[in-house]
Amino acid sequence: MKMLNRALLISFLICIAVIILLYISLTNDVGNIAMNSRTDNPNFHTKGIITYQYYQASTKYKGERKTIRKALINKVPKLTTIKKGWIVIRFIVNYQGLTDRFRFFCIDEKYGDAKLSNQEEENFLKLIRPLHNWEIGKVNGEKVDSYYQITFKVENGKVIDIF
Repeated sequence: MKMLNRALLISFLICIAVIILLYISLTNDVGNIAMNSRTDNPNFHTKGIITYQYYQASTKYKGERKTIRKALINKVPKLTTIKKGWIVIRFIVNYQGLTDRFRFFCIDEKYGDAKLSNQEEENFLKLIRPLHNWEIGKVNGEKVDSYYQITFKVENGKVIDIF
C-alpha cells in the first residue's frame, strides 16, 4: 500500500510539472497572426499554418535593417500617444514576397502596455506597406511564409531608431 501511494504521489508531481511546463511554453509563444477580415487583405495568401520566424527562414529585406531604417526614420510623424517607448509591428511575409496581417505591440518606457491612435497606426502602415524588396524565406530550398517584425524606438514622441 505504501508503495502504491508513493507511485501515485510521484505520478501526480510529474503531471503537475508537465502542466507547468506546457503553461509556460504556451504563454511565452510568439503566437499566430489570425486573419482579421476588418483590417487584412482577403486576397493575401499563405501556404497554411505559418511556423517560421524570419530568422529561421532567412527572410529579410533587401539591404537589411539599414535600408529599412533609411527608408523610414525621418518619415514617421511625431507621436502624441507614446512619448517614450517601443513600437513593434509584426507581420507576415508570404511565399510570394508579399506582406499583410500587420499587428502592433507597444510598450512605454516602464515596459507597460501602450496604444497608438488609429491615425498613428495608419501612418505607420502607409510607410511599411510599400516596402516591397523582401527576400522570401526558404527552408530546405522551398519558399515559405514567415513572420517578420520591425521595432521602432521612440523618445519625446519621435522615432529615433529602427531595428
